[in-house]
This record gives sequence, C-alpha cells and structure tokens, in this order.
Amino acid sequence: MKANQLVKMGALVSLMVAAPLALAETLLIKDARIVTLSDQGTLEMADILVKDGQVAQIAEDLGSLTADLVIDGRGKVVTPGIIAPDSELGLTEIGAAAATNDSAIEDTSIGAGFNPVVAFNPHSTLIPFNRAGGITRAVVVPSSQQKIFAGQGFAVKLTGDFDSVTDRALVQKIYFGEYGAELAGGSRARAYEQIESALSQAKEYADNRDAIRRGEWRDLDFSVADLEALQPLLTGEQPLLVSANRASDMLQLLALANQFDLNLIVEGAAEGWMVAEQLAAARVPVVIDAMGNSPSAFEKLGARLDNAALLQKAGVTVVIGGPGYAGSHNSYLSRQGAGNAVAYGLPFEEGVRAITANVAQVFGLEGGALAPGSVADLVLWSGDPFEVTSFAELVLIDGKPQSLENRSTRLRDRYLHPEAGTGHGYKTGNKK
Repeated sequence: MKANQLVKMGALVSLMVAAPLALAETLLIKDARIVTLSDQGTLEMADILVKDGQVAQIAEDLGSLTADLVIDGRGKVVTPGIIAPDSELGLTEIGAAAATNDSAIEDTSIGAGFNPVVAFNPHSTLIPFNRAGGITRAVVVPSSQQKIFAGQGFAVKLTGDFDSVTDRALVQKIYFGEYGAELAGGSRARAYEQIESALSQAKEYADNRDAIRRGEWRDLDFSVADLEALQPLLTGEQPLLVSANRASDMLQLLALANQFDLNLIVEGAAEGWMVAEQLAAARVPVVIDAMGNSPSAFEKLGARLDNAALLQKAGVTVVIGGPGYAGSHNSYLSRQGAGNAVAYGLPFEEGVRAITANVAQVFGLEGGALAPGSVADLVLWSGDPFEVTSFAELVLIDGKPQSLENRSTRLRDRYLHPEAGTGHGYKTGNKK
C-alpha cells in the first residue's frame, strides 16, 4: 500500500474515533492500569466510568456496565491530568516577538497589582500543543523585567474555550535570589527589604485604609493598587510564589513567611535538599525543575538530580514544573522531569503526584486525583507515562474528550507526504 493511501486511511480512522468521542455522554475505560492518587491507590487492571463530567466509579471490574463509549485500556495507563504549576500559557506565543507577549510590563508604577488575566488568549497555539502532552489545567503567572513584584497569577483549563479561566487572582509572584537582587538594584538585601517593606505597609494600609485614601496619612512607598493586591497574602487567602534557589535565600524566606504568617511557595529551590528539614517543618512546598542539575548560576552550585527525592523523603510537598529553558512552551515536559526524578529515587506514585495532585493541593485547584465524585480530568497513556516514547491517547477535561490536534501535528501531516497538498516544491515522486 502506498504512503498516501496509508495517510488517507489514518485520517479516516481518526474521524471515526473522534465522532463517538465527541458524542459520548458516558465513557468507560476497561482493564487499564489506573493511578488514582486517592484512597484506592494504583489499580493494576481496573475500569473507570466517567459520567456528567465526573468520575462515577473506579473498580477492578465493573462487570457488564455499559457506556456510550467503551475504550479498551489493556496495556495502557490512566492518570489524573497534568497541571502546569508556573507557566505563561495563553500570555505568550513567541518569546522573541514582543507583540505576542502579554506576561510582563516595563511600567515601573505597577507591580503587585498587575493582573494579566484580561490578556489571556484561550486560542493560543501553545494550549492545544501542551494539552496533547497531557496537560489539563495550568497556573499562569506574569513575569517582570522591572520590579521584583511580578503581579498576580490565575488558573485555567486547557479546553481552548473563552470561559476557561477558573481562578482570576490565584497567586502573587515575587522574585528573590539572583534575579530579584538584579531587579532590586543589585543586592538580595535590597530585594528582601522591598518585600518586607511592602508587606509591612500593606498591614499599615489595612489598619488605616480610609485615612490613607483621604490623603490624611503619611506617604507610602507603594500605590494603593499594589497595597490592595497584597491584602490576600496577609489574610492567607492567596499564596505567595517566590523564586529562590540558594539554600540561604530559602531560609530568609522562611523567616519572612513566619513574620507575616504567609502561605509561602518557593519556586526554583535548586538547593532545596540542603534545607529540606526546615522547609518540611514550616510546611512550605516547592516548585522545581527536576531536570535542572547543572550549576548554571552561583545560586545553583548545589543543584542535583535527586533533589526531588531528598525533598520528598524529608516531608516536603514537591511540585515539578516544566524545564526552566522552555517552561511555558513545553510545560508538558514536566512529565519527563518527573520521570527523571523517579529514576533518581522519587517513588513512582510521588512522581505522578508531583505533576498532578500536589499542584492541585498547593494552589487550591480542582483535579489532580481520581475518585468517585471528582472532576474527570484524566489522561489515557499508551504506556508508562514516564517513558518518553509513551504518549497521550485520550485527554479528558471535565469529562469531555479534548482534541489532540495541534499546530505541530498539522505541520507534520502537511509536509510528511508528497500528495498532502503542499505544492510541487514538496513532491519527491512516487516510490514503488
């Protein structure tokens, strides 16, 4: 059979599979390995029924139970959908093209009050690309090139729908460490002073709001918009995501969190293993790049590949994000990072938890685990999800099957075969 005939057959099969998926109101996956991350643990061969956007039942054998669509899961693995913990999905397209980036501003008059949620583009090309890699939800945070206060992050579902934002003011992002020092004028001491001063003045503002708004108070260093944005941090309603990699920097952040009773999350934590006991005692979770083992900066001289394993063993809640060099565009590679962490000592289920349930827990999101009554965000993998050759065969968000087509697959199909409609320049001739 010729290559172009195989392509046509593949396209026809895809259409035949996609049609029942789109119409199915109930879906049953049978005989799969199911990593629930709930009280049921991991079931080596079991069934899962999805109904009305939720997980209805999970059992080793649901017997003769029927559904609109039944999928054979033998040899395959079901996990909760992956959640990206620190991304710019929907805010950026091409890093080098300023017109396509809405995640950062150069206006020095705004910091903590900046919330780019209104710029979120659910039709970004990065969303279907990462969804095809198993990501179902994401935390989207701004970046900063001017101030250590980057602004507020929000959460989204990767459905591509206009109403896919789920939490509009989820987290506050601040830079510390080397980059924070650079933004603050060249010293970590200055960065720490700015954070401490902002939080102190936010408390002062809370106690004297009316007088400050009437101009009957001393001049403060931060705008009313920024001070208002910091209020949820002081009440514990909103977590504070702070970047830091050096062990001593993390200890300073623990002291700050204790001083202001903050819900602290450390992002980076390359040397987290050195202060794992202190992080665990303070119940401070970390968001790490599990593949970041090279000393690419002085604050990362102690980076190592078993960082996640050592942190988890000490009792720290570990969240694994995408690789630092392409954390947004390739957020789905958190799966590969978790696989590397498992190879270096992190238990398998904890590896899955680090990219699903732990993210949901730390940021207060839906999803992350599979249990009767939970939201049906799940992925059916072709094999072990930590094997790089495995891929997502089915992605559900709120129980609805999602398209796995994206720009990359369309480009593949366009240029792979000579009769794909690309013109004479791409024809190589028919081979017998």
